[in-house]
Amino acid sequence: MIGELEIDSSTERVGEGVHALSLSPRWGLDDGRLNGGYQLAVALRALAAEVPMPDPVVASATFLRPAMPGPARVRTEVVRAGRRLATGTARLVQYGADGAERDVLRLEATFADLAASPADPHDLTSPPDLPPFDACRVFGGDDAPATAAPVSRRVRFAAPELPGWARGAPSGDPRAEFWFAFADGSDATLLDLAFVVDGAAPVVLDLGRGSSTVQLTVHLRERPAPGPLRCRTVTQHLAHGLHEEDVEVWDSAGALVAQSRQLALLL
Repeated sequence: MIGELEIDSSTERVGEGVHALSLSPRWGLDDGRLNGGYQLAVALRALAAEVPMPDPVVASATFLRPAMPGPARVRTEVVRAGRRLATGTARLVQYGADGAERDVLRLEATFADLAASPADPHDLTSPPDLPPFDACRVFGGDDAPATAAPVSRRVRFAAPELPGWARGAPSGDPRAEFWFAFADGSDATLLDLAFVVDGAAPVVLDLGRGSSTVQLTVHLRERPAPGPLRCRTVTQHLAHGLHEEDVEVWDSAGALVAQSRQLALLL
């Protein structure tokens, strides 16, 4: 099954290294801006079409200005392609009122072939210990309030209880463990994980704060097995109006499939 995210992040190659699409409002936030993970998935998918290796293993994006639904292009460049790794860059651009292109996001990513080497995992952390998805409190998707951001209806979360901020009582503890699934029933692909790591609300909401992503780096470790994903997210440091957020994503087979760190502005 091809998921909504793959459909909405797919592009048309219109020139040498140039890809066009219309950014979908389905991945929008409360104020109309588009989710950062969606932007990253768009740029990474376009770059993947140019790089002679199948699997992104690290992607680092800097967000330069808000992305809005509507026409956009991704301008890509393959910087180097070796025997084991290939690296490229991408720029997600939109058009200003004067018709000039303006960079929304800049990405650098490295690709490999995960099937060419054994996984041989050695993990010093383990997946979140959660009850089964259907035994948890499920929120998002069709259960999202009519006033919720559009992106909230694209995903479903499950946890033993609603986070404190969602109950109107921020806990003061900016960490969370939960299940993640796409509301359309599709299974996450490796490229989709670039969205998954930024698909949940920031945990600083449990400190009574909001945030907006400035920079996001994701390590893509494995192609995920079918089924919902277990996520762990935590913020430990706030200073100068900025905070970090670290995320781990584990698949239904117990494999660590993605890790990320983002730097975000406190709101």
